[in-house]
Amino acid sequence: MCRLVRGVQRRIGREKMDLYIFNAYDIVENFDYQKKEREIYLLPDPDDYDGVLVAISSVGNIPIVQEIVKPYQEKGKKFLSIEQEFPGIYYAGINNYRAVYKLVEHMIMIHGCKIFNFVGGPQNHRECLERYQAFCDCLKDHHLEIDERRIGFYTFEYTDGIRAYEEWKAQNLHLPDAVICGNDEMAMGYCVAAEKDGNFAPDDFKITGFDNINEGQHFSPSITSVNRQWEQLGYNSMDRLLELIENRENSPRCYTEESYSLNESCGCRNDDMGVRRNFIYLFKQKKWEDFMNNRQRVARQLLCGSRDDEELAGNLKECSELFHLSGIALFLNQFLKEGGFRQTKIGYDENMQLLFGASRGEVSHTEHLIPEEWMKEEQPQVFMFSPLYFMNCSFGYCVMRYNEKLMTNLNHRILMETISLALENIRQRMSLNNMNRQLQTLYVRDSLTGLYNRSGYGEKATKYFRERNRRVYLIYLDLDNLKYLNDTYGHSLGDKAILVTAEAIRTVFCEDEIHVRMGGDEFLVIGSFKSEEEILEKELQMEKSLAEQSRKHSLPVVLKASMGHVWNEGCHENLESLVQQADGEMYLVKQKRKKGNREEI
Repeated sequence: MCRLVRGVQRRIGREKMDLYIFNAYDIVENFDYQKKEREIYLLPDPDDYDGVLVAISSVGNIPIVQEIVKPYQEKGKKFLSIEQEFPGIYYAGINNYRAVYKLVEHMIMIHGCKIFNFVGGPQNHRECLERYQAFCDCLKDHHLEIDERRIGFYTFEYTDGIRAYEEWKAQNLHLPDAVICGNDEMAMGYCVAAEKDGNFAPDDFKITGFDNINEGQHFSPSITSVNRQWEQLGYNSMDRLLELIENRENSPRCYTEESYSLNESCGCRNDDMGVRRNFIYLFKQKKWEDFMNNRQRVARQLLCGSRDDEELAGNLKECSELFHLSGIALFLNQFLKEGGFRQTKIGYDENMQLLFGASRGEVSHTEHLIPEEWMKEEQPQVFMFSPLYFMNCSFGYCVMRYNEKLMTNLNHRILMETISLALENIRQRMSLNNMNRQLQTLYVRDSLTGLYNRSGYGEKATKYFRERNRRVYLIYLDLDNLKYLNDTYGHSLGDKAILVTAEAIRTVFCEDEIHVRMGGDEFLVIGSFKSEEEILEKELQMEKSLAEQSRKHSLPVVLKASMGHVWNEGCHENLESLVQQADGEMYLVKQKRKKGNREEI
């Protein structure tokens, strides 16, 4: 990856162009997390780009890749696939057939090998098929037998080399003259499995790999391999894509000349300095891994300890300095505004929350995919875009200025997973806080009216009383003849009468005052005291509001209520004694009504 990007950078440097890398890991299957990884490819607008380089892993799934590139093809954009051939897409890479043919021929002509085992990748994989065809053709051209028992197809994993050895060992076919492996990983796995039985390359068998990875070069024995010349391949691929964009004639395939590393595993090299060189390499690698692991641990503590997006923005800035990043930003979906509840939507919101440096703000990602500050740079830049998600929840994406050092040893991937985990922690914390608030509301609010219940009165009223230095008024209200309404019209109308009364209370009294349903048909209002005239005016408004609400809701009667009030001008009365006094005043009013004209509702 790093060498490939380095080659692309070298070519576009001549053109003063920016390079946008949309990066995802493990995208070629249909597991849920891989679908979330692929959402990063929904981010760019095909209209914004003239050409696209596709660099999919060596075990790409053709239908999935075709799904990714389809929007660009429909827009007539130019395409070039690197090291993976797909129908209808130009190809740039090495000639796999030629590379393996020459490697097998080397084993025959130079080392005299006649009996071969072949450890390949997936049978439906084009590169694997080309290499297998080259293997077979070379043996035929040299009049050597192809033994089907000695052919195995796997998945390019290190463990596949171990598996191949064990399967052939069970048939006593594990020590041929040479083993041709589809990549260095499988070759190293084969050697490790053989060494457990005391069999060593190149003395007991010879073995080759493919890809020329660093681990293979410093393995013991160092693996004979094919070098893809990644940097030159990146340069050539970008050069060919520019030709396509300019509509210059091109063949469907563009090959970069491969090279060979003929090493100890086939018996070509016996370097006395190899052990010392490998030790120095491993020592440096270990020191670098320790250095990065320590920073990953610090980053994990910082980011996953963030309680909200504001704290995350600050901690992200510290992590940027920790990894010597020249810039990193998060574009987040609206799950923060939605209170952290899990969203299962696909892709990215039109308006997103930007966390950049220690600041936050709302932006539209369709206008620009990177922070505006970065767009002012005159020098060509390379940006890396990565998805942020956890399970089925898409958080958004991360964009950073490309940092080659961070791309080694999975460090970039680990950092992206840490940021995603930090966002999931914040989401869970927000969801929990929301649920707690809802539970608190259920605890202090009356389920029918939404007014405070007695628990709410106990929690809120005393605090209100104290904050206003005991200078409050209280109105105790009792809905008249609720029993008559229930008996005559049914309890559903009785409940409606209580709801209408609560609505009238909210209409007349201030929102920041305390409105309580004390139980049944009894209500209490507590507010800041100014004058008795204001209290009397409030009671008059309440009578009018009850009448208006009765008509509005088409009640068969006009609701009325008995109200009693008291006030306190800051003397040392306690709240409970004031409530009792207001209740007593209300009771006197109710009794006077009954003894007076005995109005019916």
